[in-house]
Amino acid sequence: MRQCNTIEELVQVAYDHLDTISPRGIAAFWSSLAKLVQNQRGGNSWAQLNERLAEILCDTLENMKGYSHRNIATIAISLAKVMKQVESHGQRDAAGSLHRHLHNLLVGINSERKQVIFSEIAVHAIPILSEFDARHLSNLIYSFGLAEYDPKVEDGRTIMDVLALEAMYKLHHFNAQGLSIMLWSYAKLESSNSVLFKAAGDSIVCMNDLSEFWPQSLSNIIWAYATAGESHPQLYKKLADHIVAMNDLGQFLPQALSNIIWSYTSARETHPKLFSKFGDHIAGMKNLNEFQPQALSNIVWAYATAGEPHSQLFSKFGNHIAGMKNLNGFQPQALSNIIWSYATAREPHSQLYQKLGHHIVTMKDLRQFKPQELSNIAWSYATAGESHPWLFSKVSDHIVAMKDLRQFKPQELSNIIWAYATVGINDQHLFTTFAPAVKSVMGHCSSQALANISWAYAVANVNDPLLFNTDFVDVCQANVDRFVREDLSQLHQWQLWQDELKSGINLPPALHKKCRQAFDLRLPQPSKLQDDVVSVLSSIGMLPEEEVLTASGYRLDALVEVNGMKVGIEVDGPSHFINREATGSTLLKRRQVSTLDGIRIISVPYWEWDEFGNNRAKKQDYLRAKLALS
Repeated sequence: MRQCNTIEELVQVAYDHLDTISPRGIAAFWSSLAKLVQNQRGGNSWAQLNERLAEILCDTLENMKGYSHRNIATIAISLAKVMKQVESHGQRDAAGSLHRHLHNLLVGINSERKQVIFSEIAVHAIPILSEFDARHLSNLIYSFGLAEYDPKVEDGRTIMDVLALEAMYKLHHFNAQGLSIMLWSYAKLESSNSVLFKAAGDSIVCMNDLSEFWPQSLSNIIWAYATAGESHPQLYKKLADHIVAMNDLGQFLPQALSNIIWSYTSARETHPKLFSKFGDHIAGMKNLNEFQPQALSNIVWAYATAGEPHSQLFSKFGNHIAGMKNLNGFQPQALSNIIWSYATAREPHSQLYQKLGHHIVTMKDLRQFKPQELSNIAWSYATAGESHPWLFSKVSDHIVAMKDLRQFKPQELSNIIWAYATVGINDQHLFTTFAPAVKSVMGHCSSQALANISWAYAVANVNDPLLFNTDFVDVCQANVDRFVREDLSQLHQWQLWQDELKSGINLPPALHKKCRQAFDLRLPQPSKLQDDVVSVLSSIGMLPEEEVLTASGYRLDALVEVNGMKVGIEVDGPSHFINREATGSTLLKRRQVSTLDGIRIISVPYWEWDEFGNNRAKKQDYLRAKLALS
């Protein structure tokens, strides 16, 4: 059978000798079939041999009771490999194709054929488990992992429960590959077995030399512990130290690199040297074309979540993604995670944000995005100071059109409206639509979320009496000890908004005082730009006052008097704008100082001032024009 070059030849040989073929021969048949399927070596007369292959399969299962452990393990792993190969293609390929026939025979529409086959394998393997050596036992376990099926066998236990007990007895006989595929299989099947994972981890930790473990084995083991949620700090450290000590990471495939770094973050295991080594290696790669979209997403997510800085890595990934022709291979979660990662890591990359934003805008609809993903996207653009009006409009239209907003968690609602307010997008429809949903979860909001919500509505100037009333005040009072200074400052601005509206709604006096004190404690941060503007104001005889505290609590960069009227001068640096559009904070300050303090605000944007360079005369003319001086 090893001399057969096509599946047709192989099936014909086995079928012709079905009455006399030995168990070892049957095992060799399935092993050869797996290799031919992997290499796509099938002819044109496949349909004619389909019935014969079905007979060979039936004969295999019927006679398995008399097979040795070696033959059962070989058949199981071979069938699992064929199933894995055809599952991703079989239902999509044309009728009559190789993969379609194999899928129908070995997997079935709802995997019912696969389940029957592996249930039979389990039944025949259990009575002779004691005969399995470590190698064949690990292959048997791996076959169930590949098939992604863990059948129940007896007393409510599954085959993986039974195999774990046998593996424990023979654990010290497992080689690196055996340990790797065994642990991977348990994690893949979500078959929890903490005793086995603890014993296997202890066994690896006690090894003096890990050179037997190939990169893929290391990746599988680390991924298995993280995915199974099994803690073993000594193992994580041992493996990380081993990898860091390696001279070259060139043997690690992109998926292995991704899985390892993702696993350490998911397991909350820190190892800065590992992150640094991986980051340097990936950043130094010639190109990233071999990385799948999900791998790219997982890597930046891992670095951002773990708080491990690596600007070269983020720059490399950002350039790569921004330079891709299309992003159709990225799932919504991957898109969301990438955007969130760059914002969280505070890694700027405007081209990346624009590329991802444009891709999302051009999508037919956003129904594939979960509420958390929509929330993360909006929050990330706002946090990064990246404006993309079309993206925000697309997200807003989608949310407003949703029939049920209860699927949004309180923090997600808070993050979305905070984001819109932060970038200065006054989407009245969105804020109005959100109000009932926010009202329903107000009592479940964190103190930060409460403050962000109140501040965002103040910025948008969208009042809803059903949302902001005495109930809201009571919720704030209940959280009084949880508010940090930034929260209290935002609540002060909300109270100022209520004063603007003349709503008559007030925070309790003690809380009100606490909010005002927090707002006043914000220290002035004069800049060279501000000093220059003030100097030029003085040179034209305006006698400016600096860092003036108004009755509302805001500080003005400078205050002058023009024709008997007070005029505030705001020297607006880059942090006051997003793409030269005023941020929500900037807009709110201008509005409230004007409304409540009766002071007209004049803005001096940094880019207008910078145009004059060192030309003091032009700066004087500019300020005279701004102040309407004759």
